[in-house]
Amino acid sequence: MKYKLKHIVEYAFMRGVGELINILPYRVALGLVWFIATASLPFIGGLMRRTRARLRQVFGQRYSERELARIARRAWRNLCFNVVETFRVPSMTLDWVNRVADHKDIHIVFDNMKDGKGAILAVPHMGNWEFAGVGTQLLGLRIMIIVRRQRNLLLDAFLHRMREYTGVEAIRREAHSFAGIVRGLKTGKVLAILPDLRAKADYLPIRFLGTTAQIPAGMAAFARRTGVPIIPAFARRVGWSRHKWEGFEPIWPDPALDEREDWKRMTQYVMDCFDRAIREYPDQYFWFNGRWVLGEEPREP
Repeated sequence: MKYKLKHIVEYAFMRGVGELINILPYRVALGLVWFIATASLPFIGGLMRRTRARLRQVFGQRYSERELARIARRAWRNLCFNVVETFRVPSMTLDWVNRVADHKDIHIVFDNMKDGKGAILAVPHMGNWEFAGVGTQLLGLRIMIIVRRQRNLLLDAFLHRMREYTGVEAIRREAHSFAGIVRGLKTGKVLAILPDLRAKADYLPIRFLGTTAQIPAGMAAFARRTGVPIIPAFARRVGWSRHKWEGFEPIWPDPALDEREDWKRMTQYVMDCFDRAIREYPDQYFWFNGRWVLGEEPREP
């Protein structure tokens, strides 16, 4: 058999869910997923405990246990809402993006694309980060993203087709992809990247969320190699169905500095911006990542 039975079942389930979500009106689909997210809470107690432990690690005594539980529940709801919008990517239009999203800050990207070159758009796992990339593509940016190949090849091809609907260029995370990304940045494309991940190799020690994290060096390396700015930004959900795209001032590479020192300077600036956003909107962050960005897991109560 070319595909494993498990992968065929996963693919069929995802296609079925996707078809249902696209048939339903947007807010009806959100309502259905809200019900599922709420009903699932008794069955994900371990995940919620781990999430509260991560929140306590970051925020200390700022919040009570009741408040931490509320933040964790809202973060879970928001993540489930993200699924709705991800499946609706093929039907997304510029008119729909203009209706549901406040994207006035997008001018920061256009204003800092100099001499025909592009930019690096650094986005944390906040709000709907997939929507942030797709939405900016529809607003006129030529977006590149770096993706990992899924173990389930059927699902991998399905996700790739969904991204292609909007023209987003999905580049596989492989050794030879570096050159293609560099060419794209030099010819006016924008690399949308999620740097708030824990790297196992080629990382920079960066202060983030109250401790030192191992942040990938690739973002800064691309900026330094091409001479383009890094623009930190984040998307956050407002209520159920509205989104707000917020950007920070860009940071540019400094050729006068030692290369690795420059990488660390730019990366620290970006992560400082993310830190402020997460602390202001904690329920918008993706606290559920299987590989915790801060490394060792906090002890669960």
